[in-house]
This record gives sequence, structure tokens and C-alpha cells, in this order.
Amino acid sequence: MNSLENAIKIEPSPHPRYSRLVMIGIILCFVFLSTGSGTITQEKIWDPTYTAIEVPKMSERLQTEILALDDSKKTINVWIYFRDKGIRSQAMLKRGYEDVRKGFRSHCLWRRGKVRNAPMLVDEHDLPVQATYTEKLIPMVNRVRIVSRWLNAMSVEATAAQIQELEQVEYIRKLDLVVSFKRIEMSSSLSMAEEQSIQKNSSLDYGPSFTQLDQINVLPLHASGYSGQDVMVCMLDTGFRKSHEVFRHSRVIAEWDFVNADGDVEQDMEEAEDFTDSHGTGTWSVLGGYRPGELIGPAFNADIILGKTETTRFEQPIEEDFWVAAIEWAERLGAEVVSSSLGYTDWYTFTDLDGKTAVTTTAANRAVSLGVVVVNAAGNERDDLWGHIIAPADGFDVIAVGAVDRIGRLASFSSPGPTADGRIKPDVCALGVNDWVAGNSQDGTDVYLNGSGTSFATPLVAGVAALLLEAHRDWTPAQVREALTKSADRSFSPNNDYGWGIINAHLAAIGKKGKKGPIR
Repeated sequence: MNSLENAIKIEPSPHPRYSRLVMIGIILCFVFLSTGSGTITQEKIWDPTYTAIEVPKMSERLQTEILALDDSKKTINVWIYFRDKGIRSQAMLKRGYEDVRKGFRSHCLWRRGKVRNAPMLVDEHDLPVQATYTEKLIPMVNRVRIVSRWLNAMSVEATAAQIQELEQVEYIRKLDLVVSFKRIEMSSSLSMAEEQSIQKNSSLDYGPSFTQLDQINVLPLHASGYSGQDVMVCMLDTGFRKSHEVFRHSRVIAEWDFVNADGDVEQDMEEAEDFTDSHGTGTWSVLGGYRPGELIGPAFNADIILGKTETTRFEQPIEEDFWVAAIEWAERLGAEVVSSSLGYTDWYTFTDLDGKTAVTTTAANRAVSLGVVVVNAAGNERDDLWGHIIAPADGFDVIAVGAVDRIGRLASFSSPGPTADGRIKPDVCALGVNDWVAGNSQDGTDVYLNGSGTSFATPLVAGVAALLLEAHRDWTPAQVREALTKSADRSFSPNNDYGWGIINAHLAAIGKKGKKGPIR
């Protein structure tokens, strides 16, 4: 950290004793500013254990990846973490806060205000990464993927030789691997006829989607007029088939493809076999679709933000850095709920699932601290070698969602808890076996099919979270989570299979005791 001598004007003292006192005062002031609430160092924010002692910058897993390379020209996806944000004075810090605040939407500041006092609506994490740092590194790598303010880091593609050069850069604190995982999707061959349910007394024709909404008691909220109106929900997933008929009613207020850095979140229509938007299309439809007689999501009137964080097909890896960039972007836009049916395990061990280690978990925790309800799939890993929940479902305040079938039995694939530090996960459950979802194929924009996985249980819970925020506009993420867990069917005996159990949207909105009368 550079000194503040240029920011402090020292006036000559008329007496030697006074001069010594002044100098002592200045030294004490400098020590306070350097170690206390003065200039900001990123290692203090993200890594409290960081010291000036020389430690290897390159993580063990990155070293392992480099040793496994069979081609010196092959690139690796690497996180570059910086030591600070280049703040050298209180004046710089104040200007930085003012500039950042101007770029925030009023909806974002309103949502942050539910969990933070006015002076803390913007903090050090919101400051941009120091431009001089990133600009100097651009020629040293093959490609810059994303830059994260929250992590004070950027993700790049670099060769082993380039990574070794990066180790010598003074303002780089740490070099680590960008991790990935392989998503496992399950499906069912049940026909639409087998999925049809008898509609109860309802003004809406839910069609085959009736079962998934009735199980979590959404219908009474719809009957009371709640549909997610004016609540901002972000979907983080693969691409999204916006032209599907189930989304004709939807209001998309923002969209971005973080993989290709453009505004097109749909598949590449020039590639006949490119169905990279199938998973995102399905999850979005479960949360916010609206096609009477076919499929209705719990929050069909919510304002939607679409973040495309994956473009690969079938069982290819999904990268965590795009997820981090997307949730930062959505938070600044004012997102109140984030629904994520993605997760990360490769290069992590179970001990990393402690609620604070995985990069996506860190970002998810940050979003929740700013007033965002983050809902993430627990994972489909029960019978795999991994056998645990996935990141960022391990986050302290992330609502991790498990899957059940239509009669409430735990799905055979639903990932179990606990977290590495012993907390119960998942938090709650919803239908994740044979959900009715919008499909993606070359046959048209009116295709529906059955899909299974915690991927589809997650948007059901996220949709209910949007309904709760519509009914209670002042609720914080902690209050939403508490309402969901306390009203779930296993709230008195939670465990690491079901969590607190299958959610009950109506009871969550009115309270566990089920008091009568209007919700408002």
C-alpha cells in the first residue's frame, strides 16, 4: 500500500516540541488509515488471512492442470485475483463510490435498502477493478473472458508459459483455475395424457402443469391475484428459446450472453443440431411460462432477466466465471430473485463446500447480502461418485432445492447434504420428477415434454419466492427463506435429504399458522 503523504499537507510548526507532536500525530493517523477504515485493500475484503509473506501465487489445482497439459500451446481458463483496487486516498474512495452509485438502477438501490443502511448501499466490492491492472495484462494472455468487481479478479485464457509470467506481476495476489462441472439431465417418456390432472376449483387452466403447482400449494395465491407482478427475476442458465409460445406473455427487461458477449441468448439457428437453449427454455417455462391449458408457472407475470452462462451441448462443462459475471450484472439491474439450475464440482472437494470457498458460492453470498433471493439446485449427484450437493447450493443464505416425485417421495438422484461445515442442505424441495416443461426442437415453438432433475424443482421454488416478494415488498432474503422453511412439510424435523421439506406457497405467504383473510 502506498503512503498518503501526497494527500496530507504538513504545515511547519512554530516550536520544535510541537513539531514532534505533529509528526507523532501524523504517524498515528497514517497507521490508522493503513490498517483501519482508510484506504481499501482487496485482500482485506476477500482474504483476511493475506499477509506480505511470500506465498505461491499459483494454486495447487492450477499447478496440477499445467503439469497435465500435453500441448504447450493449449490454453487454460484462469482466475487472476488482484491485491487491491488501486485506491490510494479517501478522496479517491469517495469519488469511486459516487461514480458507482450513479450507474445503479433505482430498483437495485431500493432492494439493497431493505438489508442495508443508506450509507452502506455501495461498498468497496462495487468499485471497478483497477483499469491499469487489466490493461497491462491484456497483451500477456490469449483472451480476457470476464472481469469481476465483487471478486476483484478477471478470468482469462492463458498458456502455461503466460501463467508463469503472470506469477511475476506484483499486483496479482493469486492465480487459480476456473472450475467446471458436467450437468446431468434426466427425462421421462411419459405421454401428455398420463400427465393430465383434474383441475380443482380454479379460474386458470393449468393443463399438465397443474400437478407441479398444486403440490406446493400455489393455486390459492393465484386465486388471490398474485402472479409475480413487478417482481424482477433473473434466470441463469443455458440459452432461452424466447420465441416459444409459452413466453408470449412474458416481459423480458434485459438479456445477455456472457459466453459470446452479445445480446442474443437464443441458440445459433444456423446450426441445425444446436439445442443449447433447451435447458434454459425448460427452467424458465417452469417459473414464468404462461400458456393456459398447457403450462403455467407460479410467477408468470414477473419481469424477467435472462443471463446465458453456458453455450455447450449435452454433457459439456459449464464455467463458473460466466455465472459470477451474470449474477453481478443481474444484481446491478435490480434483480430480486435469481433462479439457477447450474452448479460446480470439478476441482472442488467436499471440504470446499463450506459455504465460503467456491467462487460461485462467494458471489451468491454477496448477492444475498445485497437483498437478492438466490435459489439454486442442490444437484443430481446422489448416485454419482460426487454424492453431495453442488456449489453454490452450499452458500450460507442460498436456498438449495431438492427434488421429489408427485407423491412426495425423494427423487433417487436428488443430492443430499450436509455441507462440509455440518449445515442441513438442501433447504426445501419441490417436484423434480416428470415436470411439464417447454421443449426445444426443430419441430416448432409449441413443443412440451417431461423433464426431471433438481433443475426443474428449483424454478418452482424461485417462482414462489417471487410471489412472496409480491405479497410482502419489504421482505428480505432471510425472511423469504424463513417463510419457506417454516411452512414446509418437514419443518419440525428437517434432515439432509428433504431439508425442511416440500414448500407450501400459501402457508409461506400467510404464516405457518395459516391465518385467514387477505395476505396484504
